[in-house]
Amino acid sequence: MKNIIRRWYDMIRINSINGHEVDLADYIANKLKGMGLTPHYIYFDEDREKVRPSLWTELDSGRPGKTMMLVGHIDTVGIANGWKTDPFTPTEEDDRVYGLGAMDMKGGLAAVLETLEYYVNHKDAFQGKLRACFLSDEEGLSAGAYQLMKEGVTADYAIMAECRYDNVAVGFRGRFSFEVTVRGEAAHTSRYPQVGVNALISAGKMAEAIEALPTKRHPKLNAGTWCVRHIHGGNMDTLVVPDTCELFVDRFVVPGEDEEGCIAQIYEAAKSIGLEGKVDVRLKPRVSPYMKSFALEEDHILLTTLRKTFTQVTGGELPVSYDPSCCDSNILAVTGGIPVVTFGPSGGGMHSANEYGHPYQVENCAEIYRLCVEALMN
Repeated sequence: MKNIIRRWYDMIRINSINGHEVDLADYIANKLKGMGLTPHYIYFDEDREKVRPSLWTELDSGRPGKTMMLVGHIDTVGIANGWKTDPFTPTEEDDRVYGLGAMDMKGGLAAVLETLEYYVNHKDAFQGKLRACFLSDEEGLSAGAYQLMKEGVTADYAIMAECRYDNVAVGFRGRFSFEVTVRGEAAHTSRYPQVGVNALISAGKMAEAIEALPTKRHPKLNAGTWCVRHIHGGNMDTLVVPDTCELFVDRFVVPGEDEEGCIAQIYEAAKSIGLEGKVDVRLKPRVSPYMKSFALEEDHILLTTLRKTFTQVTGGELPVSYDPSCCDSNILAVTGGIPVVTFGPSGGGMHSANEYGHPYQVENCAEIYRLCVEALMN
């Protein structure tokens, strides 16, 4: 078995479900030490027991030049119902390997390690520095990626080795979540509707008004979106007209949209349906900042180089895509100011039972990453 596939299998066997990243971090650290590299552990502030590390390392060619970053996350989602095999046992079937994280994204991690090891043994084949970063909590609040930026680990280029092999993503939308409180007027239900104002009815109207709000458009990322995805209010135990109702609102944004503008829009929606002064809006508190939108220029040398090397390795064309969601790439691009593309070995069943990856994609991505480093750092 090839070393790259063996490492992929090893990592699938390690439980690194979000919140339990330490064993995989230690495995990767040992592999880095075996290459003669120094792993640097970093911890986000909320990880007071230091059990959820991210880590990074640097290979210096000894010659001045650019810095390239290869990045991936080490955590996975939890175990979904319906697995036909042991999710921690790599199981081969035709051209697929089943296992938790086989697609998202332990194949990408194996490709990063393979690329790094190649250049450890061929330091004369590039100039500048090669950094590899292995991040915790991507499936949560991306605290690992934010901590990496806080530590000042940066680069001139970054390849996020996430699981998308049929295209390369160069732009992602951003996201905010808002809590909206709609106030009514309590009264005895026997006297309603002559007395009292039902906050549930008002909140229903408010939900419709929010989802009808306009959004900006981007030539590649299309439009932002509003989604009211939770409503809570009232009670079943007492005869009281509900006087408050809470809405939870997801807002995906494109460049040019920010939280202040979104909040202002919600207040305008309240005014338009006669609820001015009856609605409170706040950004939902969270430990990590919300992700902002970005899009890399399609003529950027990082992107054109990746696409050329993909063709060189596979003989095919690599389409450019723009993702409606967000991921750690947003943090590298917006918080870190690093040009980033998102491309790595893929498969199927992501975030569900019977997840699988393709060995040939893991091997191809390692070769593509190697050629990108060679082309961009000489």
